[in-house]
Amino acid sequence: MKILVVSCIDDNFGDNLIRICFEKLLRTALKNLGVDLSSVELIKMSLKSADRELIGQSDLIFFAGGGLFGINYMHYYDYMEEITRMADECGVPVVLSSIGVNNMGATPENEHLLSEMLERKCFYAVSVRENPDLFRRYAKNCAYEIIQVCDPAVWSEYIYHSHLVKRSRPDGKTVVGINTVRGGLFADNGKPWKLGDEMKYMNDMKMLLEERGTEYYFYTNGSFLDNNSLLYFAKEYEIPKERIIIPQSTRELVETIYGFSSVAAIRMHSSIISYALDVPSVNLVWNDKIPFFYQNIGYPDRAASFDEWSAEYALNRLLEIQDDPGYKKDRKYMMSLYDFLYELMGKFLGIEMNPEQKFDFDRVSKELMNDPVSLQEDADELVLKVQKGEKHYLSRFVEMKKKDKEFKQLKKDCEKKDKEIARLKKETEKINRLFVVRVYKKLCRIKKKIFK
Repeated sequence: MKILVVSCIDDNFGDNLIRICFEKLLRTALKNLGVDLSSVELIKMSLKSADRELIGQSDLIFFAGGGLFGINYMHYYDYMEEITRMADECGVPVVLSSIGVNNMGATPENEHLLSEMLERKCFYAVSVRENPDLFRRYAKNCAYEIIQVCDPAVWSEYIYHSHLVKRSRPDGKTVVGINTVRGGLFADNGKPWKLGDEMKYMNDMKMLLEERGTEYYFYTNGSFLDNNSLLYFAKEYEIPKERIIIPQSTRELVETIYGFSSVAAIRMHSSIISYALDVPSVNLVWNDKIPFFYQNIGYPDRAASFDEWSAEYALNRLLEIQDDPGYKKDRKYMMSLYDFLYELMGKFLGIEMNPEQKFDFDRVSKELMNDPVSLQEDADELVLKVQKGEKHYLSRFVEMKKKDKEFKQLKKDCEKKDKEIARLKKETEKINRLFVVRVYKKLCRIKKKIFK
């Protein structure tokens, strides 16, 4: 059986974590159903690289999760529409699993596109991680049920267990993780913050923490552009390099957050990983998906709007919540995705399911811990980062070559204008001289007439 797993494959490791955790949970559910895993091939495909051949050869297609649904500046709708259209034409069933909302570009004029896409016959099942009412509204003419589940990454602790046991974590001391993102993220989401505003907030956090004698680290979720923003901030504000953490893989991102006692998050998957590791967090709200996540885990007050967000506010909230003895993952919430996958695959494969044989939380977590993430994932992510770095370098190189060409042309134009100005100046001087001569001669003739 070939299962195609579609996800956003990027250097933002939060996106990669979704797919990795999803695949591990799916494998566990299949094992629970008695399926020989050697007969199952999980093939990953980037959301942005629709491959008709891969789609046509698949028995089932999963969108593995994340904020892929909606109409927005990232054009996720365009990619999703293309893939599901191909699946529809090839007769391959599609499952949306743990899908989130990124719908800031939706208008009354274009919302119908979402409904039309969801009405395709290829859709077999849909589960969402947030805002199920919105999905139900768009899918009102569809036969399938909209089920709400968790984000796959809430299982990070068990999926990366073999790596985390080798790491130490804060024991009785406060270590604050300060998440950093690219400056343009806020403007892209209609928020009045620029990189300068973010840098001021980060520096304010630094000063407040140093006044308290509290240990802290600035870190990113791995995105190339996030990293650039953090390195620029460190240069401008003379932040010691030992206070900077730039993860080079999804594993390193999980390990980084594992080393904090609390997190001031901006990227949502910093909050999700923190939740997975029982690390309290607060999150600046720059997208509606963030308050939805905190509502789902029962802590809506930890999602802070722009109106109240500041270094002082974030730090005070972290100090209030970091010793919360009741801050633990909700097992029922976590099992919602596993239950969905187990029941879905049982139905899809025509397997008679016995409720007594379904794995409970302890068994699922044990299976995940015994199925470690391959180091090949780290290697693939490093290759992706290098490729993205090369792409950005090439883009800048081409841009600079273009600017250099424009500069040279402007220089030539200026030199030509300078020559033209010099010529005109000479002609003007000549005209002026001639004018003076003519005036002098005229005056002389007038004088002769007067004194004749």
